[in-house]
Amino acid sequence: MPVNTTFGGESAARSRSVALGRVGRAELHRGLSIAATTPGERFLEAYRAARTAAGALLAPGPRRRGPSDVWHRLAAEHPDLGEWATVLRGYSRLAAAVEDGLPRTVDPGMADDFLWAVGRFLDLVDDRLGVLGSVA
Repeated sequence: MPVNTTFGGESAARSRSVALGRVGRAELHRGLSIAATTPGERFLEAYRAARTAAGALLAPGPRRRGPSDVWHRLAAEHPDLGEWATVLRGYSRLAAAVEDGLPRTVDPGMADDFLWAVGRFLDLVDDRLGVLGSVA
């Protein structure tokens, strides 16, 4: 089901263009994750892919009251994706630590499993936005 792309007075075409641009950046991060040479890089790029893809689903405009991170907003704006938001939010601290260069060990198996799960999430976002359109 395509997401409603008329937000805050912006034209639907512009909103869709922004969302598709974010999906493209998410796919870039997924590619970087696949090509990564360390588990930490693999995990971090996969996390960036998920975060960017989630942003593609969020309504543009001024921040609302309450938590404004992408995972809280995703759960609030798309309650059916609340479980995804909760799971992915659970990796936020590890991603921040890895990004900041703090000593954190990322297990290679966990990084691979996380990349696989993020791939499923990106597929879901693609479907939601109708990225591939109808195949008929």
